[in-house]
Amino acid sequence: MKVLLISDVHSNLPALDAVLSKTSYDDVLFMGDAVDYGPFPFEVYSRLKRIKAKRVLGNHDVAAALGLDCRSSPRTHEAAVRTRERITFQRMPRRALQALGKAEKTLDLAYGDLKVRVLHASPGDELYRYITKEEAAKLEVRGANLLLLGHTHVPYEIKDGSRWIVNPGSVGMPKDGDPRASYAILDTSTREVLFGRAEYDVERVVAKLRELIGDEVPICELLVRTLRTGS
Repeated sequence: MKVLLISDVHSNLPALDAVLSKTSYDDVLFMGDAVDYGPFPFEVYSRLKRIKAKRVLGNHDVAAALGLDCRSSPRTHEAAVRTRERITFQRMPRRALQALGKAEKTLDLAYGDLKVRVLHASPGDELYRYITKEEAAKLEVRGANLLLLGHTHVPYEIKDGSRWIVNPGSVGMPKDGDPRASYAILDTSTREVLFGRAEYDVERVVAKLRELIGDEVPICELLVRTLRTGS
């Protein structure tokens, strides 16, 4: 079985559609953060629902659905708050926001004898703690053969004995220096993960962002720079 691994779409529909059109898959696992930062929150939510993605909550999903602080990094926190107020809340129906918040923080799945645990940030702190590749190399993974994380917007894989941890990076707002949408494919039969990138129309996203929050110039330009450069 081929399982598409995606995370941190952040309301970037063109990036998500580019990944979906480039890949073939039997199942989809989503590590959270469908909304905020980008201009297409409801469209992303609807697309994830249509492809029947198995998803967990991200910190931005919880913030939008339940009115909590997303607790993102200081550099991007104001951008998260402003885009949530100006875009996410304005463009998502109440029923969709409510449904967004009904996912679990952790998901345990089995593909044959391969046990997979899915969460957004970190074991024990599923919504907020950032786990770098260096920190992931020290994590103890219990009760699963494979741990899937998101949140950092940087892809990586740790495969060391019984420790197997994968972060597919960010579909909608990569921060590893490559602006293309990031994803991974898990082959459950060979137990291998293949990382991939998909090009998409970044300027379509930029134009929509400027249309929706153009008067919030510093915030808009921060997001535009990240979208264009991947950093």
